[in-house]
Amino acid sequence: MASVGRTVSQAASPHPHPHHRRLAVVIAEGDLFDAALVALVEGAGYGATLVEPAQIHALRNPAVLLVRSTGMLALVQRAPMLRNVRVVFLGDGVAGRDHIRIAPRSPGAESTLRQALTAIMGPPEPSTPPAPENRVRVTEREREILQTYTLGSTLRETSQTHQIAESTVREHYRRVVRRYEEAGRPIGNKAQLLLEFMADGWVRP
Repeated sequence: MASVGRTVSQAASPHPHPHHRRLAVVIAEGDLFDAALVALVEGAGYGATLVEPAQIHALRNPAVLLVRSTGMLALVQRAPMLRNVRVVFLGDGVAGRDHIRIAPRSPGAESTLRQALTAIMGPPEPSTPPAPENRVRVTEREREILQTYTLGSTLRETSQTHQIAESTVREHYRRVVRRYEEAGRPIGNKAQLLLEFMADGWVRP
């Protein structure tokens, strides 16, 4: 635990009711390690979601925030609504008083992360289903927009609902479809994307 800025016991908060577990939120950096970190948290038995930096202000009572750069760390620390949310910083640098720091290349970093999650969120749910091996990762914003679109809204209706341009909806759609194609799960239309979203747990049937 030498790599942790604060001891896990110091960072622990009262555990939420076991029937009302909150999610661990990974702040996206826009690289391959985003999905890897979400998978690592899920592999430890906890629910996790990926959120773009622009959506930080919309977060509501997450259990813990996981960040990987000093820039993102500063961003979440400046957000008033996240002042009481525990932060785990997976990066190099000086340990802070208001977050747990884990050096990602240190021996036992994965084990230390699991201990931190247990201290903050409580023991993992035994019934937590494992994530599909080829699950395609999407950010919370991508999920919100494409859920609206795939559930029957037109391009224009989706853009109006989320107050974005139609071209932005198209770009989100193309980007996510490309990820599914790279995972060997080609998408022909938005109805197929909805089915894949349901298979991955992004949309509940």
